[in-house]
Amino acid sequence: MIQTITKTNQSFKQLQPGIGIGVPLPQDWVSIKNEALVIIVGLTGVGKSTVINTLIESGLDFTLLPNRRTLTTELIIPHITATNEQNVQTICRIDRFKYTRQYQKSFPGGMGHILAQLQVNPSLINHPLIFDGLRGENEVTYAANTLKKAKFIILDASLSVRLKRLLTRSDAFDRITKYIDDEVVNPKKIMGFSDFGIPEASNLFTFDEEQEILTLLERGVYNSVDVCERLNILVEESKNYNSEATKTTLQAIAPERTLLLDTTKFSPQQITQKILAYLLLKNSRV
Repeated sequence: MIQTITKTNQSFKQLQPGIGIGVPLPQDWVSIKNEALVIIVGLTGVGKSTVINTLIESGLDFTLLPNRRTLTTELIIPHITATNEQNVQTICRIDRFKYTRQYQKSFPGGMGHILAQLQVNPSLINHPLIFDGLRGENEVTYAANTLKKAKFIILDASLSVRLKRLLTRSDAFDRITKYIDDEVVNPKKIMGFSDFGIPEASNLFTFDEEQEILTLLERGVYNSVDVCERLNILVEESKNYNSEATKTTLQAIAPERTLLLDTTKFSPQQITQKILAYLLLKNSRV
């Protein structure tokens, strides 16, 4: 387990075949800065995993880098727990945001900083390399300025759509261990998101969006634990990342390397075709 993520004094570790981090650099390995790289940018629930799955189904012969979740687990959390002199066995989704926030205080590039330190063995990978994914103005700024060969695909969706997607997907990663059924308010007594003990959530949604979720909750389409947990995730994520600032910044820094797609307007297959056409167009100019 890597105990530090600085640019020096870090033993080399292979994260997956052909992808590693650390020094000394083994023979035939090179910095990822020299490689064709596609970075998917987007917050929770925009459809990143779905798009990657459809890219795989399309037959595109690419290498998927260790994703954000993996790099946070393998690198950021060990670094921060060592810095804090903690011995933590289980970290819930909410706490992970706090760890990444602390990491950014030392390394403003955040996950972009980690991504730029990866190394690859060209003989063991296929191009393009695809990374899932970056979030936030600081991360894309660092990546755009450091990874000059990288192309960016911003996936976007409204907060309301993202919440609904979180409420219908079955991902254990979305569970927050602090909540159990008898700790959440009876759905029939909930008049607003503040009744979950999350007053900040009401500020993120319109009144109609909030009432739509509460109506579905009362009808039994959703359960109160899931709504409470997913709202907490989105609220905590909003403290770290501003999607509008991220889009504006990336389109200003690297407009010719950025593709913006609204995942509510196209099917995953249509989005995949747009990405493939974009990559083909860009590759033809090299």
